[in-house]
Amino acid sequence: MKKSYLYLAGLVASLAMAGTATQAVADDEITRGQLMASSCKACHNAAGAQQGVTELSHFPAEIIASQMRAFRDGDRAATIMDRHAKGYTDEEIDAMAAYFGRF
Repeated sequence: MKKSYLYLAGLVASLAMAGTATQAVADDEITRGQLMASSCKACHNAAGAQQGVTELSHFPAEIIASQMRAFRDGDRAATIMDRHAKGYTDEEIDAMAAYFGRF
C-alpha cells in the first residue's frame, strides 16, 4: 500500500514540475514572427536608420502589415522591398508585423 502512495506522490510531483517547465519554455519561446523578422532586422534597425532605412520598431503592426502588402501587391513603388514582400503570405506578414509592433 505504501508503494502506491509513493508512486502517486511521484506522479503528482512530476506533473507539477512538467507544468512549470512548459511555462518556462513558453515564456522564452521564439515566435514564428520573431524568427522571420530576424532577416528584416539586418537592414531595418538603428544602424540602417542612419542610412535612410526605416526602423520598423517605431511603427504599429497595422502600418507594417499594410505597407508590406502594398509592396507585395505592387501598390507601392520599391527598389528591393517588393521582391522581399512577394515571398510572404498574409499570415506571415501579420506575424512579422505583430512582432515589430510590440516595441
